Amino acid sequence: MNDKEQKIFFYTTFGCHLCEKVEAMLIEISNQFKDKFHYQIVAFDIIDDDKIFDQYRYSIPVLKKEKDDVELGWPFDYQQLCDWLDLD
Repeated sequence: MNDKEQKIFFYTTFGCHLCEKVEAMLIEISNQFKDKFHYQIVAFDIIDDDKIFDQYRYSIPVLKKEKDDVELGWPFDYQQLCDWLDLD
């Protein structure tokens, strides 16, 4: 990870169709904004941690920036995700 990259935690779980939509959006955005997309996406299955599970069980998919703990929770669209990532 270079100095410009920051981690984004992607709270998800197996079989979550909304999470699959967000994953597809992230792939599309990273391809569209190759020069601006400086994020390392770290998927975290909420089932692996009781506290995280209790916190996000009804709200996944959720993205959270490690740097400032700012979250983006579902529902959101492609443009809202781009705005949250500061890509426009």
